[in-house]
Amino acid sequence: MYQYSLYLVKSGYAQHFYYKIDTVYRFLYEQMIENPDNEAQGQYKLVLDKANAKDLFLHLNYWADPKFTIEHKHNQIIISYQNQSVLIKVNEYYMTIFAETIVDLDQLLFQYLKTFHPHLFVVNYETYECGWITPFVGKHIYSL
Repeated sequence: MYQYSLYLVKSGYAQHFYYKIDTVYRFLYEQMIENPDNEAQGQYKLVLDKANAKDLFLHLNYWADPKFTIEHKHNQIIISYQNQSVLIKVNEYYMTIFAETIVDLDQLLFQYLKTFHPHLFVVNYETYECGWITPFVGKHIYSL
């Protein structure tokens, strides 16, 4: 089973660091993994929006495929369909997501999260995979 961390990045920071994935990864790793209890280094509070399990549950209930089963208990959400399932543990400034495959994650969750928050950054700290799951909008990369 794969474990991913999902962060809701504030708009100004997402726009500035959209093409600097390695910088975002290092920042999150240092803040969330290396020094998670050091309150003095809580810079992530300036960069990240708070996550809310109830808001996410209501959003998924509205937008997700009606064939999915969505359960909400405390700060956990389970999305399942046939033999696929995704478990989401909502923490104050991030979500921990467990899934068997990345395909399950995309089919059951990621495509619906894109309408939940405009700037989502996902990290798998075990495999060093990371990136934005929402496209960048607001600036033109090239102009004629």
